[in-house]
Amino acid sequence: MDKESPPVEPTPAEPTPLYVSIPQAAKIAGVSKDMMRKWADAVYKPIPHITSGRKKLIRVSAIEPYAMTKERI
Repeated sequence: MDKESPPVEPTPAEPTPLYVSIPQAAKIAGVSKDMMRKWADAVYKPIPHITSGRKKLIRVSAIEPYAMTKERI
């Protein structure tokens, strides 16, 4: 007799963090860490971020819209 396998429980997805480090944000955007750092350090319209000690944490929801403003047509 074939045994039926038990139903597979879906694994809960990791919640998306609100803020990520510069290396993580660079990976999400597909740019270098240096470029993401420049975006965070920009005097005029920097990418939305918070500072935690010496670290800058980039708002995940702002990465795609900000990168799109850097496109040239």
